[in-house]
Amino acid sequence: MKKERMTIAEMELKYPNQWLFITDCEISENTELLSGVVSVHSKFKDKVNQASAAYKGSAAIRYTGKIPEGMVFLL
Repeated sequence: MKKERMTIAEMELKYPNQWLFITDCEISENTELLSGVVSVHSKFKDKVNQASAAYKGSAAIRYTGKIPEGMVFLL
């Protein structure tokens, strides 16, 4: 089954408060993520990290919920 391309807004509605591993990304000229294909989604970041480690190619990881105050992410 082929996964569908969605905008970021559609992803946020379909997968609230989840980590997303997004492939086939469409990026704006100023590097903003516009759309893509959600390959993996989970409430747990570890599952998304595992998918990203095995993937060859460009992709993005995004959290659709509110980031708790004081939480820091390293890229």
